[in-house]
Amino acid sequence: MDNFNLNARRDVTGMDEGMRAFFKQTYSYMALALLVSAVTSVVVNQFFLAQVAALFTNSIGVISLIGVQFLIMFMIGRNTFKNPARAFGLLMAFAMVEGITIGILLAIYNFGSVALAFASASAVFGGMALYGTFTKRSLSGLRPILFGLLIGLVVASVVNVIFYNGIVMLLISWVSVFVFALYTAYDHQTLKAMYAQSAGMDTRGLAVNGALRLYLDFINLFFALLRIFGVAGGSRD
Repeated sequence: MDNFNLNARRDVTGMDEGMRAFFKQTYSYMALALLVSAVTSVVVNQFFLAQVAALFTNSIGVISLIGVQFLIMFMIGRNTFKNPARAFGLLMAFAMVEGITIGILLAIYNFGSVALAFASASAVFGGMALYGTFTKRSLSGLRPILFGLLIGLVVASVVNVIFYNGIVMLLISWVSVFVFALYTAYDHQTLKAMYAQSAGMDTRGLAVNGALRLYLDFINLFFALLRIFGVAGGSRD
C-alpha cells in the first residue's frame, strides 16, 4: 500500500508542527470512517437485518463480501497518491461495508458486551498508539513477524469456521488482540517514517492510507474483544 523505503535509518521520534497536522488529518479520516461504520451498522440492524442475515448464511455471499473488502483496499492503495479524493471516497465505501458486518454483530451480542469491547479496544489502541508514536526503539523488525502471525490467524479462522470449536475461537481472539495491538504501534511508527520521507509531496493521500491502516487495527481489536466479552457476557437470545 506504499512505495516508501522504511529500511532507512532515521530518528522519527520527534513531532513537529507538520507531523502533528498530518496525524490530525489521518485521525480525522479514521474517525469519520468509524462514524460511517457505526451509522451503517445501526441502519442495517434496524431496517435490513433479515436481508443481511440471509447474506451471511450464504457462503457465496460471505466470500463476495470479503472479496469486495479486499478489492476496495487494493483500489485505495492504487489511488493513494494518484487521486487522494478518490482514495478518500473508497475509504468511506470500505467503512460502509464493514458497517454491514457490525450491524449483524449488534443483533448477536448484548449492548454491555459491545460497549465493553469498544471501550477496551479504544484503551488498547490509544496506549499502543502513544507507544508507537513516541518510542525511540525501532519496530521495523516486527513486520515479518506480524505478517506471519496475521496469515496464521486468517488460516486458523477459516479452519475454525469449518470445524468450529469455542476454545479455539477464544484462543484466536486473544492472539488477534495481541497481534493488532502490536500492529497499532508498528503502523504509527511506520506512518511517522513515511511522513518524514514525503517532503514536498501532497500528504492527503498518505493520510487516507494511514487512516485505513489505523481503522483496520482498531476494528480488528474491537471484533476480537467483542468475541471475548461476548462469551463472558452472553449473546442475545
